[in-house]
Amino acid sequence: MKTQRHHLLTAGALLVATAVAGAAAGGAGRATIAPLPTNGRTTVAAPASGPVWFRGTLDRTAVQLGHDGLVRMELAVGAAPDDHAQRVRRPTDVVIILDRSGSMAGEKIEQARAAVRELLAQLSDADRFALVTYANDAGVAVPLSAVDGPARARWMAAVAEIRPDGGTNMSSGLDLGFDLIERGRVTGRVPHVVLISDGLANQGDPSPDGLARRARRAAQGEYMLSTVGVGTDFNENLMTALADAGTGNYYYVQHAADLGAVFAREFDAARTTVASGLAVQIEPARGVRVVDAAGYPLEAIGDAVVFRPGSLFAGQERRIWVTLAVPQGAVGDYDLGRFFLAYGSGEARITLSLADVPRIACVQDEERFYSQVDVGAWTRGVVVDAYNKMQEEVAREVQGGRRDQALERLRKFKDETAHLNAELKSPAVAKELESADRLEAQVSSVFEGAAQAPRQNELGKAVGAAAVDARRVGSKK
Repeated sequence: MKTQRHHLLTAGALLVATAVAGAAAGGAGRATIAPLPTNGRTTVAAPASGPVWFRGTLDRTAVQLGHDGLVRMELAVGAAPDDHAQRVRRPTDVVIILDRSGSMAGEKIEQARAAVRELLAQLSDADRFALVTYANDAGVAVPLSAVDGPARARWMAAVAEIRPDGGTNMSSGLDLGFDLIERGRVTGRVPHVVLISDGLANQGDPSPDGLARRARRAAQGEYMLSTVGVGTDFNENLMTALADAGTGNYYYVQHAADLGAVFAREFDAARTTVASGLAVQIEPARGVRVVDAAGYPLEAIGDAVVFRPGSLFAGQERRIWVTLAVPQGAVGDYDLGRFFLAYGSGEARITLSLADVPRIACVQDEERFYSQVDVGAWTRGVVVDAYNKMQEEVAREVQGGRRDQALERLRKFKDETAHLNAELKSPAVAKELESADRLEAQVSSVFEGAAQAPRQNELGKAVGAAAVDARRVGSKK
């Protein structure tokens, strides 16, 4: 089988992924690839040199002269099914960081206690558990210990005795929780941290940047920080940002009864992880700018841009839409850039790369532009990414009491999408435009009548949380 290189032939063509295995010793090898023609397109894939595959799909291969120059690429990352991994669960070390500040009084502390009880119920005797609580400062309520029947009963009783009081020193809670998990690291065990809070930090270092910087310890240590928001007034923007920085999941739990399913998914996925510390690196070509990657934080490292979507469990496929802006001031062809995926597998660090640099044409002719749009990929990009990004932005405006700005963002999405769909005629996009009409009516309704603020808050939280999940296909089990 010969190593071959292929250029992007049509919109939506899958780009080749080649693997560079970076073992701890530093060895590197070039994967061999083979072309597989399907429906007139060139589809290529890396051979089974490891458990993870990586590919990219463009929604178009042209932009219009003088327009926005935006191109979307769907990056798909997957791990092969592993029957053995599904049968043999890796033991998990779980550290809960629980907010017991005064702002947690009432229903919120009840929800938080229920969350811890549900989590304890999901752990097996092979797992270990620790509980950190914080208010004015942080303390270890339960050291990292093996789970067994008597211990579980003691911990349940200890959780029932937690009383809210004092300020909210979240930074101290995060610092202590991460110290516990890092000091207790044991090869073969999966470390996992869960923060349960209303996110209303006001002591220690309460700044969003400082808290996110702490959360990145999890990403650097190749373990996950997930967050669970409790209460109707919790700060979902902060809790989402911390989960993103810690490469974990964010949960808005409206009902305590939902917690069991949340933790069942969370820890089943953790125990079958085959690739940790995923990092996508984009090296944009000259004049190209990375605009967004499904809302994940973008880190500038030299001329490259990196985002960290977390881990992969056996059989998981994650799809992330990346938006790039390419030059649109002059007719011509432009390189888009290089795309890499790095992940941890045991003691090795492995890097996959999309072998070809895709090219985008800037064209003046409108008919030629539309001919270069892959309608299927464009449809997915609208339904999965653009619509949900709009919902996130609308949710923030609604919660801020900014009716006109929320409706303006919604109508801008509708106008731009309807204009393109008049030519592309996607039934799924037409349905999404109908959903946007219904959302517009909902937004208008919460700014009418009595008790506007609570209804705005409830709508904003529900819409925003659903949109975050929907933009990141496959991120949760």
